[in-house]
Amino acid sequence: MSTLAIDIGGTKIAIGLVENDAIVERRQFPTPLVQDAKAFAQAIIEHSLDWVGISKRIGVSTTGLVSKQGISAINPDTLAFPAPFPLAQALEKTTGLPVAMLNDAQAAAWYEYTQIGSSTRNMAFITVSTGVGGGIIIDGKLHSGMVGLAGHVGHFSIDPNGPQCGCGQVGCVEAIASGTAIKRRSDELFSPAISNVELFELAKTNPQAEEIIAASAKAIATLCCNLKATLDLDVIVLGGGVGLAHGYLPRVQQCILQRPNAFQVPIVAAKGDYDACLLGAAFQFNKEGSR
Repeated sequence: MSTLAIDIGGTKIAIGLVENDAIVERRQFPTPLVQDAKAFAQAIIEHSLDWVGISKRIGVSTTGLVSKQGISAINPDTLAFPAPFPLAQALEKTTGLPVAMLNDAQAAAWYEYTQIGSSTRNMAFITVSTGVGGGIIIDGKLHSGMVGLAGHVGHFSIDPNGPQCGCGQVGCVEAIASGTAIKRRSDELFSPAISNVELFELAKTNPQAEEIIAASAKAIATLCCNLKATLDLDVIVLGGGVGLAHGYLPRVQQCILQRPNAFQVPIVAAKGDYDACLLGAAFQFNKEGSR
């Protein structure tokens, strides 16, 4: 069955035509700056019009809190929607196709769970990208919670003296470790400003650049150990543009190895690579089934 998969992030939207559980075509474009669900849906469909006619359904993964009513922003600095933003309803009305929607990291968590070894029953997916998100699998089932909040691990507050987070708390992992946080700190230190890609390259020779990235990795390692202590996870899967950047995962692993044995947890790269959330958008249709 052909599925139009849509992954909505703070800076870009990725779309893919998924057949037989694989992406056969893929495109991406900047996230449109529109505040109307109908206009937002239309902007997406304009980029995928040739796929709509051959798709049987649409799967959406998106940053933010997802409910039946629509999308709400936990951190408006990442992506601000008027809440609730009824995107699924707008897509259904525009295309006439059934639409399912999940938080992006929750969707990716389910996809990654379907790809991991059968002995794994409890795992988390963490994406380090524009923001920091997560999804949790408990006893082989995606755990979303009563209102869909479960897995928003980027908003664990780990430093009472840390930076203000857009969610309203202080010292959240997202405010310390995300691509947005890395760029903000980089802009304070380097002039002219450099991209995060350039920062990772600079870190090979520049201690200040390395310190910024190391602080992010340390925050993610703290998050991983806290999740191990809370949920006794078998494994944590890391994804996202920052999470999959060259050298980032080993930094996190090294920080975890410095913790007491009881709090250490294996951490591996996402098998879906940079498209784990996009694949999750399609795979959510069988999230109640067996892997």
